[in-house]
Amino acid sequence: MSRKDYMRLAFALAKKGLNNTGSNPMVGAVLVKNGLIIGKGYHVEFGGLHAEANAIKDAERKGFSVKNAKLFVTLEPCSHVKKKTPPCSHLIVEKGIKEVFIGMKDPNKKVNGKGIRFLKKYNIKTTVLDYKIENEELNKGFISLMKTKRPYVTLKICSSMDGKIYNLENPKESIGDKIQLQHANKLRKNYDGILVGINTVLKDNPRLDYRGPKIKSYSQPRPIILDSKLRIPINSKVISENNKPIIFTQETSSKRKIEILMKLGCEIIIIKAMKPKEILLRLASLNLQRILIEGGGEIFSSFLASKFWNELIIYYSPKFLGRSGLALTQHLSNQFLVKNKYSITTKKIGRSLMLRIN
Repeated sequence: MSRKDYMRLAFALAKKGLNNTGSNPMVGAVLVKNGLIIGKGYHVEFGGLHAEANAIKDAERKGFSVKNAKLFVTLEPCSHVKKKTPPCSHLIVEKGIKEVFIGMKDPNKKVNGKGIRFLKKYNIKTTVLDYKIENEELNKGFISLMKTKRPYVTLKICSSMDGKIYNLENPKESIGDKIQLQHANKLRKNYDGILVGINTVLKDNPRLDYRGPKIKSYSQPRPIILDSKLRIPINSKVISENNKPIIFTQETSSKRKIEILMKLGCEIIIIKAMKPKEILLRLASLNLQRILIEGGGEIFSSFLASKFWNELIIYYSPKFLGRSGLALTQHLSNQFLVKNKYSITTKKIGRSLMLRIN
């Protein structure tokens, strides 16, 4: 096997940590000795052992000595000590690993090159390979937290060809078709939280979960509801699914209902005003890296205008609703122009056209 093969395996391992690493990155590691893979590991959960430590543990559990082995790891080994787990760069030195191949420097200022310098200080041959693109896609949430203190945000909505997102005459009718709905649900798998406004909950009673094939370690995204007056019914599906829903509300909300919702497993966050920046900062403090915002129209417009988003996905369904439809831009008070820095791609999904701006 080549370096590319080992690193490809390390990235496949890293993806197993999806939705479980909290504010930490997803990282995978592979240990190789005499051309044989002797250990594999990934960052399983927030607060747990990192990928490098798990790979070493895996090798030693099988009876291998990791001394003089080569380590392939997707992201720079950590070097800071004020955290729950010991620094991986120190462990690498301690175990006598002779060579380390790294996919990218850690964007965390506490690390960023320090882990590499520590390894080189102890004469461990260290090479940074060019896997920046793969890391930026895998850990876009983590990178956003490091650079902006906010989660990575995707705005997603389905619209008719004339820009309508809700059928007022037939509320139960979906704007998109079955294939579009399946594709949209598949997107949820890659997010820590799915955010909607209370009107979406009252109208549609959604589950806000991912329904599809899952690996054993997969954790469902947390439903996030913006509900200033705490109108959410206690029998809502987002509550009964037990996916630790987060509800943003205001001080004027019923204290009795707050108590009931908390007993049902909800996390209540009292906020002065439903402003996108404040909401995202609070979500970052809960270690949520990637947020999928699904609407409705008022929430979509609010976050779009705030510019606190990274990606925009609109499915255009081949239908026109005319006066019977609720307009996507009904709550957008000013003209909004998507800047040239964003790339635009399209893809046919069923009979819908998906527009992606990121």
